[in-house]
Amino acid sequence: MKAWFAGLMVVILGLVIGFHALAADQLRIKSHRWLEVRHSIGQVIYSHGQISQPVHKGMQLTSVGDTIATKQGSSVLLGIDIDTGLVKVAENTTLTVKKLEKGNKGQSITELQVLFGQVKLQIRPLSNKASSIEIKTRAGVAGVRGTEFGVSVQDDGRTGVATKKGAVATSAQGKIVLVKAGFQNLTIPGQPPSPPVPLREDILLNISELLARDGQVQIVGTVDPVNLVLINQQRQNVDSNGRFDITIPLPSNRKVKAIVLTPLGKKQIYQLRVP
Repeated sequence: MKAWFAGLMVVILGLVIGFHALAADQLRIKSHRWLEVRHSIGQVIYSHGQISQPVHKGMQLTSVGDTIATKQGSSVLLGIDIDTGLVKVAENTTLTVKKLEKGNKGQSITELQVLFGQVKLQIRPLSNKASSIEIKTRAGVAGVRGTEFGVSVQDDGRTGVATKKGAVATSAQGKIVLVKAGFQNLTIPGQPPSPPVPLREDILLNISELLARDGQVQIVGTVDPVNLVLINQQRQNVDSNGRFDITIPLPSNRKVKAIVLTPLGKKQIYQLRVP
């Protein structure tokens, strides 16, 4: 009797475990989803693990860990599935697939991570309320349902978000801040997102010091804090006020190239002449 009862309990336990496993599997339905290379300029590299190769039109990113990296002067346009939206990846940017899934209610779940650089997204309104498209950085998350917006990520993770159409929910440290059309905000790692301010698209570079000494040049300046700054092709971190203070080798021609890039992709090139 005891043996029969023990056997019955094993069968029941097996059925319960099997039921829960089946229920868990149904939360994520295997479905072919992808990011497709629509157009690329310059040196754009696809990688996954030990595999690395130049991208080509029609190439698809389908797996978690698939990564796109753009070099100086390069860019790539990615399509999300069929007419879901577009992701334009600017130069000096690394983007990685974190999730490409289908849920049990037919919803699409898309998570992309930007380590550094700038991306601009154009997403059509999502018909399924449970669908989501998110850009993750070391500072936080920007999530959308249907909009046009841009994200800039500095090397230290500071993340600027600018919304052209629709709205973007930025979240970090347990706080969610909505960035509506015509606004921008900044998220610093370890801090909640800042309150949104009117969209500036300000590409002005203010140089307060340009001093040559002992074969080097010190450059002190400010930009809009949501912008990216590159000095002689090297990314520079700026603080919450947009200030940077760097020292680099003095070029033989005494000229320094600076680039300012907004979250929406507006770009300005400066040629700084060192006295």
